[in-house]
Amino acid sequence: MYDVKDDRVVFPIVHDDKIVDGTGRAIGKRLPKWKKYGKSGLPYAFGCGKVAVVVEDCVSAAVVGSERFVGVALLGTTLLEEHKQYLTRFSATIVALDPDVLTKTIAMAKEL
Repeated sequence: MYDVKDDRVVFPIVHDDKIVDGTGRAIGKRLPKWKKYGKSGLPYAFGCGKVAVVVEDCVSAAVVGSERFVGVALLGTTLLEEHKQYLTRFSATIVALDPDVLTKTIAMAKEL
């Protein structure tokens, strides 16, 4: 999707087959780089597999998502209760945050 007013690519957040939220990525050097459109607390997810791959942003989730894996974007590096609840639907979860937050990645993997 595209937000003409803010010049952003918008990634819809879907729950029970309905769009309940969204997050937008600025095109170019516009700040803030990411904008949340609602307050659902749900992650952006892409794919239809049984294994979740937790990543930081929507673009990474879209790259990871496939028939085997669901890319789950936290929209940052904080694991919320809503995220934990969402992740219970998967048979396994892989935490794959960016290398600069290795300590958080390890702690999150242990928590899950």
